[in-house]
Amino acid sequence: MIIDSHVHIGCFGRFDMKPDDVIGSMKRYGIDYSLVSPITGAECNENLSPLPDDWPYHQVSANEEAIAFARRNDGRIGVLLWCRPRTEGFNDAFAALADRGGTYVKGLKFHPYYSMLPITAPQVEPYLAFAAESGLPVLVHSADDEFSQPRFVYEVAKAHPAVNFIMAHVGLVTDNEEATELIGALPNLYGDTAWVRPEAGRKLIRKYGAHKLLFGTDNPIDGPDTYNHPFYRVYLGQFREWVSPEEYDLLMCGNACRLFGLS
Repeated sequence: MIIDSHVHIGCFGRFDMKPDDVIGSMKRYGIDYSLVSPITGAECNENLSPLPDDWPYHQVSANEEAIAFARRNDGRIGVLLWCRPRTEGFNDAFAALADRGGTYVKGLKFHPYYSMLPITAPQVEPYLAFAAESGLPVLVHSADDEFSQPRFVYEVAKAHPAVNFIMAHVGLVTDNEEATELIGALPNLYGDTAWVRPEAGRKLIRKYGAHKLLFGTDNPIDGPDTYNHPFYRVYLGQFREWVSPEEYDLLMCGNACRLFGLS
């Protein structure tokens, strides 16, 4: 079984990630289950400019589309609720949305760059308290920009030991070294393989164990054949020869099942 723990839907800027492309690519490349968040929940554009006044999505409507997608594809799609701490914040409508989503809601998603707000900001705290109370893991974009530094994810994970955090990308556009060390330093901090060189993924597993890394891709960010990217061809193929069968099962399925409560 293969679970992709980092998938998106939504049209935003240069990205056009269609729900049909998610399902089609899953069938084509043998992905059994995907955890999806709606990129339409972003709080600013790629240039860090405010979205236009007529932007049709807010925290509830963006996530409702993802939940509806999961309902249409029962047993294949789970939802990570996209959080908007800068412009909306945690509120009763968000909490009610999580309740309405029921078993389809598997966690929370933060994108500090598209919020122009680090995960350490006070506005994030109510979401993390909700995650702790609800037993929901938190997926956090990490990269080499002022809002998304891997050390920020480490800091909130250390401050919230009851919440499991996944450091997406293990530090995007870096050599992954600092992020790997931070992931290894805390029992409730993990990484995913989205745009992580397979050699760096193998190094993390060798140093800190296969239980610390989840398969994730950003599918379908590069279109319906995102899984055909050279990185993902390795994870879906040759990587089996680099680790034991037990380690490979943890990477591709077991860790996601454990953290997100999947059967």
